[in-house]
Amino acid sequence: MKIIADTHIWYYLGQDENLFKKVKDEPIAPTFINIYELCKSENLIDRGDLVKHAIQKLFHFKTNVIYEPPFVYVAKLHKQYDFDVKKEIGDILQFASMLAKGQSIEENKKETFRIILKEKTQDLQNAADMFNAEAEKIRQRIIDRNSHKKEDTQQLTGGFINFCVEVVTNKQCNLEGFDLNQIELLVKTLDKYFKSVEMGHRKIKANDWFDFAILGYVQPGDKIWTQEKQWLNLIKEAGCENYLFKVNKCKWF
Repeated sequence: MKIIADTHIWYYLGQDENLFKKVKDEPIAPTFINIYELCKSENLIDRGDLVKHAIQKLFHFKTNVIYEPPFVYVAKLHKQYDFDVKKEIGDILQFASMLAKGQSIEENKKETFRIILKEKTQDLQNAADMFNAEAEKIRQRIIDRNSHKKEDTQQLTGGFINFCVEVVTNKQCNLEGFDLNQIELLVKTLDKYFKSVEMGHRKIKANDWFDFAILGYVQPGDKIWTQEKQWLNLIKEAGCENYLFKVNKCKWF
């Protein structure tokens, strides 16, 4: 069993020593998404210590780290795929190590860093806007909302996941013949998420891409640790509450 924590949890662990002590012996597996989000966080500009402490706690679990991006990880569940960690993410790992040791972004580089972050966020938002526009077209074609809500679309959702796998592996991998039950949490939760977007209950936001992709690291028997209400509710609606990792009450939740 492994426990996948979203990036907000790492911030909590960095700020709350009592919470950290409760879980320090649990099989928590840091992920590429956690490392990427911490190293690309706007907090580095004005709240560097917040990121430093989060990364320091992440390093406590470094023997469990998953270096692959989520859809590369999913691809490797199905077939052999060579992911060169040093080549692909060596720079960001080195940067994370520097942050953990207390180094920070130089003052004269902060504005450039802020501009780069805004560009990356805008790219994600552009993709979100495209999907929201398609969802609006679907919404206009819905005749019976109750029937649409009950429609089995998990294979279509699996097709979207396959598309993501093909993109990140340059079409070297696909999920043909793959047992989607291995990524049940991702498929079922993402299916509910897409349905809610199509029904007009929510719009896709830039950060949602990371929030749902991280579920791809979770297999049956694993746990996901999040306190994000949107995802907690969707996971429960998907009938996957058994995947949720819970700790005793603390000041954060």
